Amino acid sequence: MSLLSRSLRLLYSGPLKGRVGVRTGYWWGHDTLEDQWARERQEREKGALISWTDPDRNIDEKKEYIWAPTRIQTEAALTLGVTNGLINVSDWFAMTTKPFHWFTFFFDPVVFTEEQRKRNHHNLVLSQIFVRERLTLLGPDLAAAHFLCHRNCRVRFRGNTEWTELSPKRSLNIPAVYVKGWYIEAIDVATSELVYEGLQNLRNLQYLKHLDVSYCKKLDVWCFDRISGEYMTSLEYLDISGCTKLDWNALEIIWKFSNLKTLVMKDMEHVKDINMICLMLLDVNPNLKIIGVDYIDKTLLEGTEHEHLLMDEGAFLSIEPGEIKEKEMSQKN
Repeated sequence: MSLLSRSLRLLYSGPLKGRVGVRTGYWWGHDTLEDQWARERQEREKGALISWTDPDRNIDEKKEYIWAPTRIQTEAALTLGVTNGLINVSDWFAMTTKPFHWFTFFFDPVVFTEEQRKRNHHNLVLSQIFVRERLTLLGPDLAAAHFLCHRNCRVRFRGNTEWTELSPKRSLNIPAVYVKGWYIEAIDVATSELVYEGLQNLRNLQYLKHLDVSYCKKLDVWCFDRISGEYMTSLEYLDISGCTKLDWNALEIIWKFSNLKTLVMKDMEHVKDINMICLMLLDVNPNLKIIGVDYIDKTLLEGTEHEHLLMDEGAFLSIEPGEIKEKEMSQKN
């Protein structure tokens, strides 16, 4: 056997068969299938990926790249449409069903309104988020005063008779650093948009006695429970008139305010059995004065010595068991 025959037999058999198959094709002047697939794959990969390369390197290889400058000009000349250009049917569907897009206002107004409400509430929560640096710099009372006054609320400090609020020029005449002796005694956040997260800024107010949260649309039972947990022993005056999110399960928390003397509940007709709740609160706290709710049947006073109270609404609303007993004791003496 000649040397050439032994070489060919060695190439086509044994462990070197798969490794030299490509080379044998060039030796005999023919391409193998592997060579053809490799060249097709290289052609497909040319220009398929867009990546940055050094313009001064591999210049010879870059000459074989396929460039299509007309493609850029064609895309620039395209106009936006429904089924042609850069927007197709799926893009149009995604655009019209996007919650915050103005198209949703016409195609699905319910989703648009709900998503807009969630977005507004989220922004409101972010605007009332607790700032640790403010508390560290000002202390709990002055920090709460700055937080409330810059949200169109007002406060009254201990020893003062006037309310502190923003001036017409949007300035606030209180210290901008911690000063001892500035303690909040009363807070008026009526008709404000105070949310649960904002109550984090109203903590550790040791001298707070007066709180007016009337007609706050965002005040719910969770907010009220947090207020009661913080000021159940110090609060003496509470006004929750017109708080539509407060129901019977929120009003029953009032019994926790052990030192509460005056409770104002006007425009609370949405609360079920509010008269019974008032009587139960009076049973727990006989000295409590409830204003705004006719929890006593006025017809019972007709023909009695207290009939004159029917003409004076303020006097009628000021009837408390504790005061009646004191008057009876004074008359006997």
